[in-house]
Amino acid sequence: MGQLLCYTCVEQSDVALLETCGKYVGTAGPGCHCILPWTSKAGTLSMRLYEHNIHIRSKTKDNVFVNIRLTVHVQVIPGRENSAFYSVEAPLKVIQSYVENCVETKIPLYNLDALFIERGTISQQLKSETDAVIEGYGWDIVSALITEIDPGAAMTEAINSIQKNQRLRVAVVDEAETKKMRRIRAAEAACESRRLAGRGLAEQRKAIVAGLRKSVTEMRQDVPGLSNEEVLNLLMINQYYDTMKNVTENSSGSLLFMEGATGLQSYSRDLRNGVAQVMR
Repeated sequence: MGQLLCYTCVEQSDVALLETCGKYVGTAGPGCHCILPWTSKAGTLSMRLYEHNIHIRSKTKDNVFVNIRLTVHVQVIPGRENSAFYSVEAPLKVIQSYVENCVETKIPLYNLDALFIERGTISQQLKSETDAVIEGYGWDIVSALITEIDPGAAMTEAINSIQKNQRLRVAVVDEAETKKMRRIRAAEAACESRRLAGRGLAEQRKAIVAGLRKSVTEMRQDVPGLSNEEVLNLLMINQYYDTMKNVTENSSGSLLFMEGATGLQSYSRDLRNGVAQVMR
């Protein structure tokens, strides 16, 4: 960039501000320009997007001090170069002052947890409230982003500990509910098993009774003149041999012998009485 006699050159994305006898008369865009000898270049402005990082420390509604980092993007408003150049000497410092003031009034309205959630809302409010003032200086806030919220190492550790305890509490409750459901399902399964076992036992007994009735009927038809007692004795002997056979087939089975003839007679009498009642 340079100036020689009545020529001036302006770099790309820059705008030169021209003065005649100290008075602003216009701007010159990128390129080489021929100007009058009494016209001078007062300075240049970049039309590029500026990025400015701002650090703010403030206190939340629940009395937690946080360090806020904002990234503000600003740009000269096209056609307002004279205001941007002549209105303020250090535009970025002025913008930072307005942004800091706006943020410091917003942070105390939120608790720490809500601050993380509403950071986007705060950024929008920040831009809308500061734009009205900054535009008067020829600058435009393109975006204002809250890029970091740091409550400090001690507070972060405390928050993580609280979250950990809450998750552990939820895990304990879930585990207890799971065990409860397992016990309920096991009890329901046991109840259903007993019900089905009872039904099976009842069906088995019905089949035994039907078999006994059929055996007695067939035996009377095949051997006329047999009394009920004789038929029952024959059935009992048959059952006795079947039992002995089953016991011998199972190596781990055990056999109980009744004591003496009296005990066997009593057992036989009880068995005959029971079968007779069933047959009725």
